[in-house]
Amino acid sequence: MNLAVLAIVCFACLASVVAVVGLALRDLFFRRSTTVGVAIDEAVAPLGRLSLARDAVPATRLTTRIDQALDALVLESGVPASSLTVTLCLVLCGLVFGGGVLLWTDDMLSSVIGFLVGMAAPLPYLALRRASRIRDVQAQLADAMDLMSRATRAGESLDQAIALVGQRAPEPLGLEFRRCARHLQMGLSVTAAMRALVHRLPIMDVRILATTLSVHRQAGGNLALTLERMARVVRDRMIYRQQIRSVTAAGRFSAMLIATVGPLLFLYLFTFERDYVGKLLDLPLGNLMLVFAVVLEIVGLVWISRLIRAEY
Repeated sequence: MNLAVLAIVCFACLASVVAVVGLALRDLFFRRSTTVGVAIDEAVAPLGRLSLARDAVPATRLTTRIDQALDALVLESGVPASSLTVTLCLVLCGLVFGGGVLLWTDDMLSSVIGFLVGMAAPLPYLALRRASRIRDVQAQLADAMDLMSRATRAGESLDQAIALVGQRAPEPLGLEFRRCARHLQMGLSVTAAMRALVHRLPIMDVRILATTLSVHRQAGGNLALTLERMARVVRDRMIYRQQIRSVTAAGRFSAMLIATVGPLLFLYLFTFERDYVGKLLDLPLGNLMLVFAVVLEIVGLVWISRLIRAEY
């Protein structure tokens, strides 16, 4: 084994650990700091700056699109860290996994593949966290609308109703409404605060609520009655989504099985049974069959995802 390569990997791991710890402490400091007697948004301050920058930069290059997708994943998953901290965590996971493969196999190509796999390993956790957070918001939104309706019917203003929902609603929806209330306290308009809410929670129900509140601030109307009707609609949509999830459970499990078993088996054979896989990779027909298998698997996953997905 090349000791110089191992030393570089160890140094990169140590530097990544130091950077991740430093950024985590910085994020924690921003979460607890205050300015002019008003608490800073409970979202991490660097995350907010990156989110605004992401909207301003057009997605013309592949690197920009990847950066925007990672920023959106971190923001929508509710992870209390900036996208830079998460990126360094991904690099650290890749270095640890790739270094372990290098120590085990003493092969650079296997270690590079291990590095890429290690970087991608935490992404499913973020995706699952985002999906769980979105489901929680969808389940809590109807009750929040009912609470806003009762508050406005009792004579509270829209700003006071939003602040009340932030205090009474459970997490994570209560956190998002507290952010909206703080934005309104700092002088932002209802339209701007609702646009920021939709940016953090890109859900159709939240978009409908944001549009309703923005139109009401401009045109007026019976907000309490409108919110009551919207709460009934949101509950009907939630019941429909639950029925769809129960009906398509088998299809989703099949898609997950297809997406994980094949690549993991090939990775195991490529790492530990190189001679066996080498016979496949050395032949032109083997390479063609491998490419054809990957294309068919991608087509199958896209087909299954379209079959089990229902937009309502």
